[in-house]
Amino acid sequence: MVFKILKKAAQVVYSAAVWTVSFAWMGAVAVTWAAVSTVVPSRKTHNYIGGPGMGAVLKITLSKVEIIYDPDFDPERRGVFMMNHVNLLDAHAACASIPHAFCGLMNAWQFKIPMYGWIMKLADGIPVPDGKNRYRAIAEAARDRAKKGISILAFPEAHRTLDGKVAEFKRGVFWMARIAGLPVIPLATHGMYDLMQKGSYLLTPTKITIYVGAPIETKGLSDAELAEVMERAHKIIADFAERGIVPGRAAPIPSDATPIASGA
Repeated sequence: MVFKILKKAAQVVYSAAVWTVSFAWMGAVAVTWAAVSTVVPSRKTHNYIGGPGMGAVLKITLSKVEIIYDPDFDPERRGVFMMNHVNLLDAHAACASIPHAFCGLMNAWQFKIPMYGWIMKLADGIPVPDGKNRYRAIAEAARDRAKKGISILAFPEAHRTLDGKVAEFKRGVFWMARIAGLPVIPLATHGMYDLMQKGSYLLTPTKITIYVGAPIETKGLSDAELAEVMERAHKIIADFAERGIVPGRAAPIPSDATPIASGA
């Protein structure tokens, strides 16, 4: 009992220290990025300031981070990165692994969050409007970002996982990608659920592995073909996130994280 209490206390102290350092670091990165962006467009400084700066937060947690790129992944191709949603540090994993400028797709109210909303505006984020034609409006914004050399990050589950498993994908972001004529790119993380879970701000350093997949075309597809793309992307992301399975490899990646048991 005493050992558990001491272990919990150590985790609380460690987590508080990580969040304090992380917020201070993100503030410094954001201010620097904003200052430089008055002279150079932020999308051009993403690879030097925004991306590595925000991605470094994972290292602040003392976690080991490994990135695996599919042989057919094209770092120069812009598209819609579809990522499994685990915790508040998912965007930092994206920053650590997407090798070019990207922006987030998020609810309009999130742009009002102090610091976070500021960073999202700086990155040219796309607010999701209300109304029946919102997917077309989002697609037009996504097409505009791609022309500027900016990819889009989306969480097709729409919500963070409660059990570490990848929930069913929503169709809207795939329709958006098709209308915009952009490929979808699977982006999966393994170990993030062990780092932090929804409903808690406590952190546990672990091994985090990120997989960036090959682009999957959506332009000109029928509804049935797009549904197959959604199913394919879901399988790639779920296999990696839950079991560490990389497409084309015979065995799962070695990991400190415990695979999520079926039916858990």
